[in-house]
Amino acid sequence: MSKNQINVILTGGTGTLGSQVIFELLKKENIKTIFLPVRQKNGKSAIARIKTILESAAAPEFISKNKEAVLKKIKVLDMDAFFKPEEFLSKTESNFFIHSAGSVNLSTDTSQKEIIYKGVFEFTKDVFETFATYITKFTYISTAFSIGNIGGLIDNDYHNEKRPKYRNFYEEYKHLTEGFLLQKGKEENIDIQILRPSVLGGNIFEKSTYFISNYMVYYLLGKFFYKNPLEGNSIRIAANFKTGLNIIPVDYVAKVIANVFHKKIEQLNIVHPQNTNIVSGMSKIIKMVGFNNFTFLNSSSGGLLLEGKNRLENIYYNTIGLHLNQYLISEPYEYDTKLLESIVPMPKYNIEDYLENTIRFAKTREFKGEGW
Repeated sequence: MSKNQINVILTGGTGTLGSQVIFELLKKENIKTIFLPVRQKNGKSAIARIKTILESAAAPEFISKNKEAVLKKIKVLDMDAFFKPEEFLSKTESNFFIHSAGSVNLSTDTSQKEIIYKGVFEFTKDVFETFATYITKFTYISTAFSIGNIGGLIDNDYHNEKRPKYRNFYEEYKHLTEGFLLQKGKEENIDIQILRPSVLGGNIFEKSTYFISNYMVYYLLGKFFYKNPLEGNSIRIAANFKTGLNIIPVDYVAKVIANVFHKKIEQLNIVHPQNTNIVSGMSKIIKMVGFNNFTFLNSSSGGLLLEGKNRLENIYYNTIGLHLNQYLISEPYEYDTKLLESIVPMPKYNIEDYLENTIRFAKTREFKGEGW
């Protein structure tokens, strides 16, 4: 390997964000090999799942034009092989680890606490300890919400004097994992980088505008009302009228990750400089799927305190609302994005039109993800 070439190990490559990160990394001429740990799924081999991503309509044109060269750059590993870095990595090379794997679980049910702890903290700890002696740098993809419901102006440093106010176990263990990595990095002299995307929305760049491979978070709200379980019922939705939802296009996040994973930046929130107002944003989502029988209640205490719920309200607050409600009633907040925008300028677009268009696109797909 020539002096300036590097290797990248990327977990979560088949995920919503990870697949876009693959596209961006493949554009980098200084990357020798991209190692991708992938599980078999639904009868599809690991390599078949990666080929599906590379051959998808969302893949950049340069990939289809250079398929042979692209495949030579990628090394797919099953999970057993992945945990044996001595068999595919050399300590004399520059190996950068980007840990993007992990599922989002916003449950506040104590029965889920241990599951979330193992999936977020313990898995990352195992991965880091396995690769520590082989890597130049470890980049952890966390979440902009790991600081919790603190409100106000939020900067990039989540490990100073700020007191986190977690809304759920997922936020708590993401923050715990960040702290563990920053401490271990100092102890073992390994560069650590924490990158925190906010809510992922569809693409904003190139030919695959509004595409996203899996419909989560605010899309689930659209899906709920698109498949309205009780025709004719109205619904009251609790929200803090002063707060907002921070949505960031997934391909923008991938561009930022590919631009900063080798830079001396320890913590960075990958967020939009503007929040979409909760009431106007949610109204656009719900109306876009054809549901109009709703009202918003200005609340900072939550929808669970609503009295005399009808059947639709009971279903909502016992399913999707159980997880989303804690964000809809959050304190108003904004992010400091000066550093972020100095690295990759934010594309200019109307955030409410974007929100509406992402839901319109999802509706044409009936909110079905790619399943790769």
